[in-house]
Amino acid sequence: MLDVIIIGGGILGVTTARLLSRFNLDTLVLEKGADLGEGASKANSAVLAAGFHPRGGSLKGISCVRGNAMYPQICKELGVEIAYPGSLFVAFHREGEEMIREKYKKGLKNNVPDMEILSGSESRALEPGLSDRVTMALYARTTGIIELFSLLLRTAQSAEKNGVHFAFDEEVQEIIEHENHFEVVTGRRSLNARYVINTAGGMAMAVESGVRPQDLIIKPRCGQFLVFDRQGKDGIRHVLYQAQETDEKGCLLAPSTEGNIIAGPTSQDVPDYKNVETTDWGIHHIEKTAKKILPDLDMGKVITSFAGVRANIKNVVKEEKDFVIRRSVPRMVSALGIKNPGMTAAPYLCQMILDLLIEDGLCTAPNPDYCPVLDLPKPFLKQTENIQKKWYEQDHRYGNLVCRCEGITEGDILRVLREPLPPKNMNGLKKRLRTTMGRCQGSFCTPRILEILSREWSVPPEKIMKEAPGSPFVKGRVK
Repeated sequence: MLDVIIIGGGILGVTTARLLSRFNLDTLVLEKGADLGEGASKANSAVLAAGFHPRGGSLKGISCVRGNAMYPQICKELGVEIAYPGSLFVAFHREGEEMIREKYKKGLKNNVPDMEILSGSESRALEPGLSDRVTMALYARTTGIIELFSLLLRTAQSAEKNGVHFAFDEEVQEIIEHENHFEVVTGRRSLNARYVINTAGGMAMAVESGVRPQDLIIKPRCGQFLVFDRQGKDGIRHVLYQAQETDEKGCLLAPSTEGNIIAGPTSQDVPDYKNVETTDWGIHHIEKTAKKILPDLDMGKVITSFAGVRANIKNVVKEEKDFVIRRSVPRMVSALGIKNPGMTAAPYLCQMILDLLIEDGLCTAPNPDYCPVLDLPKPFLKQTENIQKKWYEQDHRYGNLVCRCEGITEGDILRVLREPLPPKNMNGLKKRLRTTMGRCQGSFCTPRILEILSREWSVPPEKIMKEAPGSPFVKGRVK
């Protein structure tokens, strides 16, 4: 009998797992994918929202502000890169200026600190590349950026280090409520647990329907993004939003902790959570909106595009939509309709989940071996010269450069394969080391990576998947 089963290994699931690892509990995370964060968590802008967008006083707004404030300590403990460049929410016309004033009021209701309304010229002094047409901006200093994949991975590794177990490729098919426990049925086995936490993202409503009638209609909504090459001194200084015109949705421009620019997302309904294609329409839409904000933006520096699907509540009017954290039945808590700014809000939402379980009797006896600090090394070329010499003497394969764009060596890949919760496919390695994410998008390093993984996993290259089963990088041999 397990104490807690967490369904879903996205940012909410792993954050909750780490929170529970403080206690002397037998906890298991079930993830239907082959790796952590295979749903909406892996496809967002990595922006920590300040909290002036959500409705004033809403759970979405309050959790955004409070979650944002919790991240510096979390990142310090986990060794995750975080920065607070601030954001400019810009207007081009009188209607946009009115929207800025409304956002400012929402921010005040959500207790967003350090906001200021600026003129167009004051905005351009902060962000020189802004359009001359910008007439006003809301400056929010607490908007941040974070190293997304490191956050996902290190949060889970911290939980694992403190006793939480993880199981992948296990999709929950049924939950059966018994008097004092739940039976959780996956495609592989049947498990029993006293408590269940449902953080299954887009499938959370379907999971909850096993124990209570559905009252929310949640459908997939897709957002497409563009990624620009590292910008150096030509990069943007702030996260940039605009007061939307009728058909423009919520596209933004954001610097990343790695020096790239992320532009997007679009917003359109799709029939299935597997619909993560980018389209000509999406790319042109992002370009149109981005160049309206930054007229001199060089679209020739786009190196890739991607899309993600988030859970969108459909049977609640937009003005009343909110995050839903609720007790599905006693001893089971569900997180429903969690989309942007869900990553920002995650630490606070997970504390809410824990509080509901404690009300239902969850034991909070401390884990005597709990340690919040996770000390994992950075890649070889980011180490000091003395450490590089030491590592190279121990393993000469640290001298074999594999990924030129990101500065990753064969030794780095071998080290990651030995770490807790190691990758099981090419995208898993990408999340951990940023391999294939640079300017060449893997054209240089992919063959060498396949060779290394084939050797270390003792499988032929055609058996190595990009992500889910059925996505081989190599279709076959030519001779």
